Amino acid sequence: MKRALHELGRGLLDVLWPPRCLVCEGDAWDGALPGLCGRCGDRLVRIVHPCPRCGREAGAFAAVAPCPRCRDEPTDLDGVVAPLRYLDGARALVLALKFHGRTPAARPLGLLLADAVASAGVPGDVLVPVPLSARRRRARGHNQADELAREVARATGLARDEHALARARDTRPQSGLSRAQRARNPRGAFRARRDHVEGRCVLLVDDVITSGATASACARALRRAGAARVVLVAACRA
Repeated sequence: MKRALHELGRGLLDVLWPPRCLVCEGDAWDGALPGLCGRCGDRLVRIVHPCPRCGREAGAFAAVAPCPRCRDEPTDLDGVVAPLRYLDGARALVLALKFHGRTPAARPLGLLLADAVASAGVPGDVLVPVPLSARRRRARGHNQADELAREVARATGLARDEHALARARDTRPQSGLSRAQRARNPRGAFRARRDHVEGRCVLLVDDVITSGATASACARALRRAGAARVVLVAACRA
């Protein structure tokens, strides 16, 4: 009964204040994804044939792991799942969530990420968001990775643990750094709690994967704490 009344209330609100698209600000009535109009939802660039190791579009190589691009690249991850390329509407959603406090943007990204995790058949015991430093969290008012983890948890029923991984020290923003600097910047920046992750298959949640240096540093900390597997699940692949 309460759920029916809640849905009725939401429907009335939508009539009085029609939902607006998070990307184009147009009418979002026709969108299949919450917060997006049909046009913006359709224009998200999906990764159709992902390489299970690096998450990039691999085309015909998707069935043969790893793809040529990542075959010789060392990694601390057991795989990457990312449904979208970091372009256009997907980029607008991530930036709105990350820097402009628009937490509703986590809803469509999180639903797509949950679908990608289910489609990939990735085993997971717990969702662990990549943590922000206390300074950045205060400045933003939220952790975008944790907002995504909430949505994935809601859609999949998986447990979410925002306390399993923490920052041991602050780091420079990865954007604008060279590849070598990106690799060095997050080393030793994270610590994990053994009592939260030992023997568990961890799904590490983030908004975007670029070089993978931050995710690798997180994975090393989780493995030191006894995690059995670490798979990165990110909304977008740059």
